[in-house]
Amino acid sequence: MKNKYNYKAYISYSHRDSRWASWLHRAVESYRIPRKLVGTNTVAGKVPSRIHPVFRDRDDLSSAVDLGSTVKQALLESENLIVVCSPDAAGSHWVNEEIRHFAGLGRTKNIFCIIVDGEAAGVETASTCFPPALAEIGLHEPLAADVRKWADGKRLSKLKLIAGLLGLPLDQLRRRDLQKRQKVWTLTTVAVVAVVAILVTAITARIAAQQRRDSGESLVAYKLNELRTILNVEEDPENLTRLGQWNQGDLDRLVANAGTGKNSITESAMALREEGIEAWQNGNLTRAMEMFQQSWALLAVAYRRDRDDHMAFFELGQAEYWIGQTYMDQGDLAATEKSFMAYTEITRRLILLQPENAEWVLEMAYALTNLGGLQKSRDANDPERTLQFMQSSLEYNQIALVLDPENEYYLTELGQSHANLADAQLDVCDLEGALRSRQEQVALDSELLKAEPGNPERKSRMVFALTGYATVKDFQGDSGEAITSLKKALALLDEISLHSVDDRDTAVDTILRQQYLIRLMMLNGDTEQAREIFNKVSNKWLELKGISDEDMRTSLIYVEYLLEKARFAEAGGDIQGASDLLHDIQLHLAASLNNKAFKRRAGNLLVKAAFQQWQMNGELPSSKIQSQLPNYVPASGRTRACLDANMAVLESVMSEKFARARVFTDYLVNSGYRNAGFMKVCQSNSLCSGE
Repeated sequence: MKNKYNYKAYISYSHRDSRWASWLHRAVESYRIPRKLVGTNTVAGKVPSRIHPVFRDRDDLSSAVDLGSTVKQALLESENLIVVCSPDAAGSHWVNEEIRHFAGLGRTKNIFCIIVDGEAAGVETASTCFPPALAEIGLHEPLAADVRKWADGKRLSKLKLIAGLLGLPLDQLRRRDLQKRQKVWTLTTVAVVAVVAILVTAITARIAAQQRRDSGESLVAYKLNELRTILNVEEDPENLTRLGQWNQGDLDRLVANAGTGKNSITESAMALREEGIEAWQNGNLTRAMEMFQQSWALLAVAYRRDRDDHMAFFELGQAEYWIGQTYMDQGDLAATEKSFMAYTEITRRLILLQPENAEWVLEMAYALTNLGGLQKSRDANDPERTLQFMQSSLEYNQIALVLDPENEYYLTELGQSHANLADAQLDVCDLEGALRSRQEQVALDSELLKAEPGNPERKSRMVFALTGYATVKDFQGDSGEAITSLKKALALLDEISLHSVDDRDTAVDTILRQQYLIRLMMLNGDTEQAREIFNKVSNKWLELKGISDEDMRTSLIYVEYLLEKARFAEAGGDIQGASDLLHDIQLHLAASLNNKAFKRRAGNLLVKAAFQQWQMNGELPSSKIQSQLPNYVPASGRTRACLDANMAVLESVMSEKFARARVFTDYLVNSGYRNAGFMKVCQSNSLCSGE
């Protein structure tokens, strides 16, 4: 639903402080809210994807006839008031009147202060920064961010202000501020040393001695030049070609409903995006796509009217991301690529305009990660290209930290960049490389969690880090270490579930890891404890009460549960029950192959289910199912991945193609792959008897 306020905030300032007001306006509107926070509920309502628009009178009142009435209307339509405090502001008639009028609307609690000059405490003097009207309305000693270098600095001041506007915890205020900043510096000092070392070895060494630079902007320039060789942009995103595909009447009505002003159009676009995100989170992809397309159209209209509006161009890129992500979830990979490429190209052009903008540099890391994920989903998978995208994404994340070493959020994202690289390394069965990447991730996320042990977001990141580490150790044959790591992850999920806003997501994440733990325990012979956990998982699936037809991720996790259910039925002597269940699983997975985004994962599970059936009673899958099994070709793209090569061994053994099975086996063994299930099949069929 659209917010009842037209403006997220109104900036009140003396025109002598216009430089600071301009910086603040740009800083707040351009701030990128972490996607995992979007849609969460706080005391200020749902967290939006953007803090936009922000009203600043010099920009927005340039053509006003009646300044007083227009200001009052703007204040009425603003959810918050930000007062830029300085001696000039304290002496400004208009700043004081704006404070009084806003307080008179009953929104005193929504007034936030930011100091740019003057004294914050003491009796009123010529150097006092707080306007007297603040005291008149009861704010005698208002909490305020202070942009000056010897106080909070610009970065921390912006974060304090944004936390207040969004109703997020203000853990960086007043007495805790110094402790917090020292903590950040402790973390980022270690991180920057590590990042610089990585950059020297990973980037500088690659581009040869003549390219050695110590400037973040120089690194950006080099990376942008390199980027041109790996992107495949078919259409210039600035041409706004898709607008021509809209029915003109529909487009005119969409714009008319939004309003004629530029701010009204942008605000409506952002409201539509938030509706789309909510629908997407609920698994309603059709509704989400409708909202995202409408949001894109409005932003395209806004950008067409003002080609110099860089923020409108940025939001156009964000719109492309959400459209691409929804296409991805629907399985339309060709459409996904067009949107993701447009998103990446828009980000590249923004960085060309402002190479020092660390937020846009980090945005490029996200864009490249999306392209890597898309590449991984393709049938004709080129794992080297995926690896290239993920390596570049990590480097952009590192460069963002070099440009803004105090930014703790960039540090938290660095762990995820290492995780994405690890997955790409597993796609070429580089187990040593994947282990190093996962160890980097675990080390980073461990330090961040130690700094804020109660932070649920950091706990969640640690869960994913531990799970990824467990996967690599499992592939290397160290199931004991893998089990230990999974148990740590599950303990953290138990803590998260106590305060979780979305119990379903946390429940599915827990189930996924419990099922992995069950498989490892069964392979280790710990059947009783595995059964105990399995019974708990069964109850949790009952509590979830159904899976959306569009929620393929959860659907495939449920299939993995059914495979374990069939295994326990077999162990209990119910061979017929297990066989019937495995038949049903194969039919379901064959139908799931139509979703291109999940085709690879569903195909591997289909092989697993067919092999489980054959191993149990010697029954081969039906000819129809056999025709839908993945075509594993030795040394081809997807079979270079450890997991796919493992499935290729199962399919080859089941089909009695032992020479082919040995090719895949030799590849896995030479790569250091020692997964317990693989080793049992390998040794029982004399494919790796020497191991």
